[in-house]
Amino acid sequence: MPRRLLSLWLPHWHTTLWHKAHPHSDPALPLALYGRDGQSRKIVAVNRAALESGVQKGQFLAMARSLVPDLATHPVTPERDARGLQKLAEWCRCFSPLVAADPPEGLWIDSTGCAHLFGGEARMLEALRDRLAERGHDMRAALADTAGAAHALARHGDQQLTCVPPGESALALAGLPVAALRLTPEIQAGLSLMGITRVSDLRAVPRASLTRRFGMEPLFRLDQALGQEKEALCFDRPVAALHVKRALLEPIGTAESLLHVVTVLCDDMAALLQKMGLGARRLDLLCQRVDDVTQAIRVGTSEPVSDPSRLSRLFQERIETIDPGFGIEVMSLHVDHAEPRQPADETPALNPSALTDPEEQQMPAMLVELAERLRNRPGLRGIYHLAATDSPFPEEAQKPVVRLARLPTVSRTPASSWSGTAQDGFPRLWPRPVRLFAAPCAIAPPALAEDDSPRRFVWQGQMLRVRGADGPERLHGAWWQHPVQAGAIRDYWIVETEEGDRFWLFRRGDGQNPWSGDGAWFVHGVF
Repeated sequence: MPRRLLSLWLPHWHTTLWHKAHPHSDPALPLALYGRDGQSRKIVAVNRAALESGVQKGQFLAMARSLVPDLATHPVTPERDARGLQKLAEWCRCFSPLVAADPPEGLWIDSTGCAHLFGGEARMLEALRDRLAERGHDMRAALADTAGAAHALARHGDQQLTCVPPGESALALAGLPVAALRLTPEIQAGLSLMGITRVSDLRAVPRASLTRRFGMEPLFRLDQALGQEKEALCFDRPVAALHVKRALLEPIGTAESLLHVVTVLCDDMAALLQKMGLGARRLDLLCQRVDDVTQAIRVGTSEPVSDPSRLSRLFQERIETIDPGFGIEVMSLHVDHAEPRQPADETPALNPSALTDPEEQQMPAMLVELAERLRNRPGLRGIYHLAATDSPFPEEAQKPVVRLARLPTVSRTPASSWSGTAQDGFPRLWPRPVRLFAAPCAIAPPALAEDDSPRRFVWQGQMLRVRGADGPERLHGAWWQHPVQAGAIRDYWIVETEEGDRFWLFRRGDGQNPWSGDGAWFVHGVF
């Protein structure tokens, strides 16, 4: 499996921490943090408001104050910010077991073999962005084959999130400025005088002439970004509370020998988990090669698991993704996340009490195990099931859930549906369409009868006349979730056209009070 590295850049890291340390400050006002450079004071970090006002990093403090008279300035606290960056690196281990700080405003994440747990690399980047946004951080990130390419695209790419397919780093880097290669300012200035402003320009220049003029640094950084030179990254992983380790007498390299050690580690880990009454939800297998390169496999479970055979099967299908190189000498298994184990007589995924066939009673555990094995298999994306929500609007009645610990209940009795009798015993008199549109389709306001039922409406360019209409069925918004929906109303009609087609139409609002809706009409499904 090719190595995949993620570079995370937090452009407003220092000012965000300052605002968190001073909760009464207003992030909308320009703020700059400065540090000392000899006898002068220079801007080290700015927030978004200051950046939009023209304040830049590296400016003298006096110049920044002259540009923005109301600029708030404070000394930077590098030690505190470095500690915060290390804490953020530990928090990011929910995405990968290999995370390292990239001071002063970045992180490295080795995502090799981890992206499938999030439904792919793109979804992993989106999840990272969303979770950091919840913590109040602006970020940019890039994922590529090399650390140099990921670092360059995260800071100089035109997208907030960039995912470079394997083998395409050179193409992605071509249009970036040479500053993206982490060159010194002096070399950047010299290259600019020669008209070399882009990475593609640098690659077109003969290597010998570049070396005579600027030394080895430009070519070395370029080769690092293209994967022709190795770049060492130090991923310091804290020892987990639940971990087992095997130091091997002789390096091993075959899949069979690796799997044998994994089985031994899983047996030891299962005994430790059972003793503590816990089950593993996320595990990391770390393999240290003789050349001091660490490779990792991360697997996740659908429920707390302490069965050694079940744990070893999760690693069995992915053990061949490990590149042993000249041999692996140390293997360790870490539980990154554990939960209390449920009693043995409980089956969390399904309700087997409704099943009478002995073979069917084994289906719950088999289905959960199949689901988690599929999720951990390389190449598969997005294994999920649909879970019911408490939204009254049909298009929001279900949502995809990646965690498969709770699957739909199997029962011999007819399941409650949109029509018929609900589980709470109250009858639902209105049938639901066979096909529900993912999103309601807007239509022009139809001609209405005296009772407000539709009589004619236009659908896909055709005027349809209504032979019969049943309604309205009124649905109210989820006022307990969003105050703005307290007065939201939908009135649904089941209409049958003269051609015999049946549609599910609704009006947003009651048609009288503006606060209930704007009166727009939609087709939401067909029967």
